[in-house]
Amino acid sequence: MRSSELSGKEVIDAAAKAIGPVKDLDIDTKKWVVSGIIVKTGFIKKLTILSGDIDKVGDKVVLKVSIDKIHKA
Repeated sequence: MRSSELSGKEVIDAAAKAIGPVKDLDIDTKKWVVSGIIVKTGFIKKLTILSGDIDKVGDKVVLKVSIDKIHKA
């Protein structure tokens, strides 16, 4: 999947709560792998979701965990 295909997809947590759209990718430049996605959660707020917390990517990005667990981490 290309990053342009992922950009703008809605992110949904495990409790089916909409979090926001994918804004960008977080890349580990030492390993050259995508370590997560950056989600726009407000007018200027952004949240980084680690790739291990992503369950499925289709029309929407579905997470394995709830947004509350991500905020506590």
